[in-house]
Amino acid sequence: MTLPTKNSAFTLIELLLVVTIISIISVGVIPAFTSYIRNQNLKQAQEQIKSDLRSTQNKALTGSLSDQFIGSALMKFWGIKFTNNSSTYDFFISSVDDSCPINYVQGQYQGNGKLSNNLRIQNFNEGQSGCLFFNVQDGGISSPGFGSAGSVVVGYSVSEVKNVFFNSSGLIYSTND
Repeated sequence: MTLPTKNSAFTLIELLLVVTIISIISVGVIPAFTSYIRNQNLKQAQEQIKSDLRSTQNKALTGSLSDQFIGSALMKFWGIKFTNNSSTYDFFISSVDDSCPINYVQGQYQGNGKLSNNLRIQNFNEGQSGCLFFNVQDGGISSPGFGSAGSVVVGYSVSEVKNVFFNSSGLIYSTND
């Protein structure tokens, strides 16, 4: 005599019910996760810009390359050249802070920074491309066309952005807006 065995398999209806519940949850979670990832990438780009500004300011304050000549004048400024709607920006040294070095005639190119994930400089100097200069004497920030303060705006589009603010005293900061 054989004993009856207990069948412990799932029915088709139980499997379909589980698949339906997982599908409904996924429809709500995936867009929220995608939005979360975009926001985190944007915050990371904001922190990268802030970090690069501070690193450049530190190079100026420590006098890095201050014994270099640009033409016949000693280097007096570290700078960053931003171009609107670009994902890259250039680092340079210069002896003057009155104009952005074009083809680095007034300055010497020192490298570049790059934003990832299709992020771009959205608005610098109220729509104009331009430069920030960090004085080797005090780390103060100057830029042609700026008053005593300004910001670098980074983002995916003009409506999805983060700001990095600065002032002429050398303060660099961001807000959690």
